[in-house]
Amino acid sequence: MQGQCDDLGGGVYKKRLSKNLARSIILAKGGRYWVYAYLFAKKDRANIDKQDLENLRALAEVYARKTEADIAAELHHKKIVEICHDQQTQIPQ
Repeated sequence: MQGQCDDLGGGVYKKRLSKNLARSIILAKGGRYWVYAYLFAKKDRANIDKQDLENLRALAEVYARKTEADIAAELHHKKIVEICHDQQTQIPQ
């Protein structure tokens, strides 16, 4: 991941965005997928609290167990959306 990023442990990362004006909380799925779970403006919220972090780590564990078929099904049913930079992708039919 390019840019400023902090490893919060348990597959959870905090990334600084928009010239350090915003934050994203990202979940890693085995280094293959990056799931943007939460976005917030730095001016609106300084950080996430301990309970939020515990919940995000639990969610990261859920994503870590997902198979390729699980991810494809969630994309197909629009439960998750793929974000691509400079790439065209197709959602599996």
